[in-house]
Order: sequence, then C-alpha cells, then structure tokens
Amino acid sequence: MRKISAVFIAIIHLLATGSASAESADVAADVLFLVLGKMALYDQSSDGNLSLRNHHFVAEIMPRNGRQIISGTLISTDASKEVLQFSSEGSAFLAHGARVMDPAELHRLHPDGEYLFSYETQSGRMDSQPVTLMKRANIDAMPAAAKVTLSQGDEELSSSNVQPDADLTVSWQSMPGNTRVSDSELDDLIFVLAFDCFGENIAHSGRPYQGGPYLTFADSQFVIAGSSLVSGMSYKVIVEQATADVKTFLGVPSIATYATLTFVEFQTSGETQNCPVKSR
Repeated sequence: MRKISAVFIAIIHLLATGSASAESADVAADVLFLVLGKMALYDQSSDGNLSLRNHHFVAEIMPRNGRQIISGTLISTDASKEVLQFSSEGSAFLAHGARVMDPAELHRLHPDGEYLFSYETQSGRMDSQPVTLMKRANIDAMPAAAKVTLSQGDEELSSSNVQPDADLTVSWQSMPGNTRVSDSELDDLIFVLAFDCFGENIAHSGRPYQGGPYLTFADSQFVIAGSSLVSGMSYKVIVEQATADVKTFLGVPSIATYATLTFVEFQTSGETQNCPVKSR
C-alpha cells in the first residue's frame, strides 16, 4: 500500500492539534475513550473445547453516560483512501474492518501502525486523533484463547447445569503476556459480560474512566449474582482479555489493543424459557 508522504502526515497532525484544540474540552466531556484493536474470537463448547470463530479489526468511540456521538471516520496513515465509517450499535459507536480466519490476512488488510479518528459529538468535533496499534513481542500472530470455567460454591459446573438461585463464578486462564507496559496509563484489561437469550445484559465487570470498579490482568474471576439468573434460561458470557496501550490526546484517552475473546453459553436448570430462535 502506498504511504502518505511525511509532509502530508505532518499537516494532518497540525490540523489535529490546532483545529481540534478549540473544541477538545467539549468533546472530552462526551467521550469516555476510544478503542482500536485486532481481536481473536473463540467459542467454547460445553465440553471445554475452543474453536476459532474469526479474527476481527474493530474501532470504537465509547460515549460517556447520557452523551451522544453523531458521526465518525477512521483512516490508516498507510492507506488514506480506505475509510471506515462509525455507526451506532446500542450504546456503542463502532467501525468494523475485516473478519477473517487467517491472522496474516487480517494484518495484511489492517497493518499495524498509526490510525486517525475523526468524529463529531453533541458538543464539538475532533479531527484526526492519532492512535498507534502495535503487536507486542510476546504475541505471535494473535493472542491465544483463554479457557473459561464456571463454578458455584467450590464446585466446577457443566454449562448445562447452572443453578438460578446461586452466585456464578466465571474464571479464566490468563492470556500470556498480560502486564502493564511502562508508557501506558492503564494495566492490561479484562472485561466480562453476560447476556440472556433475549439479548439483555445481566452482568458487566466495568470499564475504566467511569469511576467504578473494573478488571485488569491481575484478576482471574468475576461473580455473576445469582439474583440476576432465572430458571430455564440460556445465557452467553464473554471473557475478553486485552492489551492496553493507552494514550490521551486533547483530553480523550485511546486504547490500542490486541485482544482475545472467549464466548461460553450456559443454561440454568428449570422449565425452559421460550427464547427467540437463533438465526442462521
């Protein structure tokens, strides 16, 4: 891919630090953080086997609670003609790149390097916020999958035999190389989310910059309250382990990440609920 000239890149950065600075305080009031990442997605079967779903390139503009992102684009300084558009997906604002099985193909389509976020919020605009994504030396092609276990009390459970009236502990193997790099504002991160079969979020381990608790590489388990589980319901839990190379630009933090996500389905005992039929 043809590279943009150094002069053009310098102009982009000049525009970013100049035109964006006047509105950056307003934008920072709307945006919690940005995410730029390459992700390996795995499904874990009821017998604990892991299978690759795909590799995915994704970017996110995470709004603060009650704030609105209006529009946004993402470009690579190595391929300025390739523009990804952001769009709203629930409470998130996402731009999707390739979904492929071969990690080499993902890196070819979305090479490591500098990317530029431009976006408008309800309060202002940010032009060309730079975020650099780089694979760490301890990651091969993509991060390895993390096996997840479910337990209640001290007993490890089958994913088809979860009791609805007891806390459920979700545990995982640590992704190799999780740490805190010296120039990052955050430790490497872990996110745990759980959804019922209707798509309702029943548990979330928290996010940085919101003022509440969240998980890092030092954590190895998360508890889903038994009060959030109902009988006969199918659920999906996601464990994401993510490197976190964090920089703040004009008040807005960005997280460049290589991440692995493990998806596990489980069922609570009791008469089966009438869940929506899965689309093929």
